[in-house]
Amino acid sequence: MAPILLIDIRPAVGGHGQRGIGRYVRGLAASIEAFPDELADRIWAVGFPGPTLDSFGARAVTSTAHRGFGRVPTWASGRLDMNGALKRSSARVLHATDPQQPWTGSAMSSIVTVYDLIPLHERAILQSWRLDHQLIYRWYVRQIRSAARILAISRSTAEDLQERLGIEPARIDVVYPLVAAPGSIRRTEPPEPTFLCVGALDVHKQPELAMRAFGHFHTQFGSGRLRYIGPSDPVQQRRLSDLAARLGITRSVSFEGRVSDEDLETAYGTATALVSTSRIEGFGLPPVEAVLRGVPVVAVRTPAAMETLDGVAAIVPADPEAIAEAMAHPVIPPETAVGAIRERHSIDSVARSLADSYRRILV
Repeated sequence: MAPILLIDIRPAVGGHGQRGIGRYVRGLAASIEAFPDELADRIWAVGFPGPTLDSFGARAVTSTAHRGFGRVPTWASGRLDMNGALKRSSARVLHATDPQQPWTGSAMSSIVTVYDLIPLHERAILQSWRLDHQLIYRWYVRQIRSAARILAISRSTAEDLQERLGIEPARIDVVYPLVAAPGSIRRTEPPEPTFLCVGALDVHKQPELAMRAFGHFHTQFGSGRLRYIGPSDPVQQRRLSDLAARLGITRSVSFEGRVSDEDLETAYGTATALVSTSRIEGFGLPPVEAVLRGVPVVAVRTPAAMETLDGVAAIVPADPEAIAEAMAHPVIPPETAVGAIRERHSIDSVARSLADSYRRILV
């Protein structure tokens, strides 16, 4: 019998599920549906009940792990659950997709998806975690080093794997995220210039830099609005609120937390521009989503931004005045360049890249 590969799609729901990792994993599942039958029949999935798992039909293994806070299994229960799934599927290859559920100590072949190595660059982030979470991340790095193949979500992540962990280029495949483009673009001119910062208010995303840039913009033009959309803890929000007060822009800044996909679409449709100030990213989903919706993007220069946004965004130094200047002159992304990005993140392109990677390990 042909070797069977088991992909972990549990991150498609729970704490990961709304954005980021969850969206990437749902894209992998959708891409597998587009595989030729001879390959798709060899791919099984383990996950929580729901549409993503249902798409695998008889090739689905329902997760039985205890789902803790946010419906994410603990590491120990998740490992036991994976043992059972591997036995039930008779899989010979595991595709691990969850950094919080590293698979170590097994002699079977594995593929590991790597989104970024930010905790290795931002030591303050790693040290702020609980000790058990730090240990799990070390196991995750060990899993990366021992994997038969590694799927990186961008070329910049692939290069980071080579430079930071010494991974041989021949073991790495780049499989970009599936990013859905809207069927039609609906843009409405806002009553005043409106700028979006989409994503968690993590330290490496430098939300205070966006605030200072908007402060320069507001001083120059006397109007404008800055909307932070994404999760944040009270301490992060309070620090940013204090900064807004010092800059005299409190009434022009809002912290909106997580929003539905529908509300995010509305926000994109009424935005003057999206501002991305991250100093490091594995990929950067919101800027690409914005570009595909015809929204101007202002991004700080990083390897990921240069790779994913070159030719469609204003890429500037991490300087408040430079960012403010770009915010004052937003440029609609040119359709030719947008078309190339749309193709790169289409289901056909992602399915082709993923299938090529799977065939290399299933031969």
